[in-house]
Amino acid sequence: MEDVQNNLLIKMTLKIYEARTYSTIKLFLFILWFIDFLLVIFKYLTFDIYYWLVFIIFLVSNYHMEKKHDQAMVEYEELKKEYTTRFEDENN
Repeated sequence: MEDVQNNLLIKMTLKIYEARTYSTIKLFLFILWFIDFLLVIFKYLTFDIYYWLVFIIFLVSNYHMEKKHDQAMVEYEELKKEYTTRFEDENN
């Protein structure tokens, strides 16, 4: 029984790390886009195809990472619910 409990706890921990990784990727992409935006504001770059390409990539990847983060959190909540239903009596 402890193996099943430990397995569920490991899966829950991995899902949290997975969600945190997606959030970190989103932050990194935002920083890249923001640097690009600042370069355009300070006239080092112009609003050319490069800027719009980076902006579109940022929007698409941000949406994709948000979906992946939400899916990881849904899977975490399912694992958490399974853990509480199976092992709640043992902890009390």
